[in-house]
Formats: sequence, structure tokens, C-alpha cells
Amino acid sequence: MSTYKGQTPASVPVDPRIVSFFENFYALSDNPTTHEEYVQTLTADADYIMGTKKVKGRDDILTARKGLWSGPVKTRKHKLEKIFPFGKDSNEVMVYGSVDYGLKNGKEVSVEWAGRAIFVEEQGTLKMSFYQVYLDSSPVAAAAKD
Repeated sequence: MSTYKGQTPASVPVDPRIVSFFENFYALSDNPTTHEEYVQTLTADADYIMGTKKVKGRDDILTARKGLWSGPVKTRKHKLEKIFPFGKDSNEVMVYGSVDYGLKNGKEVSVEWAGRAIFVEEQGTLKMSFYQVYLDSSPVAAAAKD
């Protein structure tokens, strides 16, 4: 079973395309070579906030994305636990999960995270116009120092 398929509430319908979107998105996120494919999941003018870093637009998102792979992290493996829509037929969701990091120094760290995403449809395809991740990066920073 995919670790990228989050649970959805039984009481509030979630567009199945959103569930599929996140499966693909986190698979791309965990691959250090899929930078272009990753940024194409967002709109050209998307707002993107990763922890304390805030950027806008695909060019800056691409730079930020490459930066995530240029530091101490060698591997990532996301596990998406849940997808919470903001009401019926909502294009806004919160997500929750964890990510296992393999560091270049050989250490491993697991961190919980949450995110907020707003979807729009572009030519029949869902894309995020807003994506923010709430994450405490201090465990990774501490493990990278040792």
C-alpha cells in the first residue's frame, strides 16, 4: 500500500482527484531528480511556504525545491496520514503526516508535519495555487551537526 494515500473523513466527501494528486505529489517530493515535474504541480504564480521560507512562482519554487536537496538530506520518505477538506466540495485542504529523512552523515530522523493546500483547475488538471508546510526542522539540523 502506498504511504502517499491519506485517509479522508467518511462524513465529508473529498474530490478523489485530490487524493490522487497527493499520491503523485509526495512521490515526486521524495525523488531528488524530479524538480521540474514537482514545480509543474503548482500554478505559475503559486504561493509556496516551506517552514520559514516563503516564495512565489515556479522559478522561485524550483530554486527552493533544489535547495531542499542541497543540504544535509540524502533521502526523504513521506507518509501522508490524513486529508481534511474545508467543507463539502472544497478546493482547500489540510494534510497531516510524517517524513523520514536519511541524512548524508548516515543518521535518520523522522518528523511530523502538516500542510495547507488550495487547488485550482487548469485545463482539466488540478494544481496547487497555495501550499504551506508546517514543520519543525530543528531535529534534522541537530542530527546534521553531529
